[in-house]
Amino acid sequence: MKTAIVYHSAGGNTKSLAEAIFSFLPEAKLFGIKDFDLSTISQYEGLLVGTYTWGDGDLPAKIVPLYEEIEVAQVPHLVTGVFGTGETNYNHFCGAVNRFRDMLFANTQLAVTLKIEQMYQDSDLYRIKKFTEIYKTKFTAQQNKFENKAIL
Repeated sequence: MKTAIVYHSAGGNTKSLAEAIFSFLPEAKLFGIKDFDLSTISQYEGLLVGTYTWGDGDLPAKIVPLYEEIEVAQVPHLVTGVFGTGETNYNHFCGAVNRFRDMLFANTQLAVTLKIEQMYQDSDLYRIKKFTEIYKTKFTAQQNKFENKAIL
């Protein structure tokens, strides 16, 4: 499973969530956004993106290049998911997650989305595990689809 988990975190909430997801997908590679080479996106079969929401439902500036790269990379085979942290007292709770979700749906094989209130709690672990299970199921189905085409 060649999957990258790429996240951007300002206060540590999204980083902790990314690490929790990684604990359920240890075969993946975990990157902070500053450590991920955007030119390698097409080399992956799967991509999980983590972000927090800035301002009024906006993407943080440091994750915008990843968003824009996926938009133009022509990676319809890529199985994706998006996760993020936010605060429900804002009008656009996890608005950046929604923006990524919509773009990923249009450009990739979007499998799953997860939104967490601020720092994840032990009570969120079931949802985090379920997120990774849904991702793995879609990833496996996509791989089997490509293998069956190769056999024909």
